[in-house]
Amino acid sequence: MHRPSFSITALTALLCLCLATPALAGQVNMKKLKKWPELDRTWARSFDAWMTDEELKLFLQIKTTEERQKFLVDAGYWKIWKKIDKEMVPNIIKGEVLNGMTKDEVFMCWDKPKKIRKDFRKKAYVDVLNYEFEVDRKGREFLLRADSQTAYRNEIITKYVYMYNGQVFDIVYAGQEEDALEDLPIPDEPAEEAPDETDSAETGEDETSGADGESGAEQEATDDGGKAAGAQ
Repeated sequence: MHRPSFSITALTALLCLCLATPALAGQVNMKKLKKWPELDRTWARSFDAWMTDEELKLFLQIKTTEERQKFLVDAGYWKIWKKIDKEMVPNIIKGEVLNGMTKDEVFMCWDKPKKIRKDFRKKAYVDVLNYEFEVDRKGREFLLRADSQTAYRNEIITKYVYMYNGQVFDIVYAGQEEDALEDLPIPDEPAEEAPDETDSAETGEDETSGADGESGAEQEATDDGGKAAGAQ
């Protein structure tokens, strides 16, 4: 009797996931995936941020790289992977958040944050992503999981990821927020230039009237401070 391949079974199961329960971020136990190829492990950790419990359970049961990729394509997650900057892939594999990353790339590294808030500074709104980490006795930092068995004995710290115009511009520890805002990529408003009165003083002419009686031209300072200078 012909036995259907796992990929067909998984695809059929995906059709029933419209009412599925979203999974909690950071639920993949990476220690159980030690035998997986490095890129496959990265997919598991990265898409945990979006997968439902049912999708994640199915994905972790797949045995080959080809079938895992097909699963991601059929579920619609592969398009997220294809949008990431190729230069960021090595950092996503390592789970390192860097300046210049998009929000999706941050999620792939550190999953969805505990909280996202907006801060209004320098005439611009910035997104602030809050993440909690454990610090063990050796000083090693790792994301705080909901089911952590070590949080009770480790130090818990908070990191803030600051984003403007859809990109990370700083990552700081709690208490360093003001330092991050100093790096906000928006230029300060230029100071207004004082009118040059040298010519008027030397000639004795009226500033507002030319020799022929017509009104003189006035020089106005242009305010470019409100324009965003962040990378698109």
